[in-house]
Amino acid sequence: MKALILNCTLKKSPAPSNTAMLAGEVVSGLEERGVECEVLRLVNMNVPPCVSSDEGVGDEWPEVREKVLASDIVVLGTPTWLGHASSVARRALERMDAMLSEQDDEERMRSPTTASLASS
Repeated sequence: MKALILNCTLKKSPAPSNTAMLAGEVVSGLEERGVECEVLRLVNMNVPPCVSSDEGVGDEWPEVREKVLASDIVVLGTPTWLGHASSVARRALERMDAMLSEQDDEERMRSPTTASLASS
């Protein structure tokens, strides 16, 4: 199994982050159970606001999107500010919204597997 943890802290690396510490605990628990884990600190990436899967040159969301689709588990780690998820987490959710309307020829949600089947 593969897990992707999206760290939605507002603090860029290498600044310490409580969200990063919590993500580390999640990774430890998953790895103990044989799950392969990857953590992405989204604030360090160029992920512009929108509701599309690719905003063109410089947009790093397409790489994140492929990792989301290739994962069995996706964890969104976020601090809360005044009772709300961080703006980085909200941006990730907005970008994932575009994925809901993406379908293959059989009207299934697109994934790396169905995308490669459609192109062959």
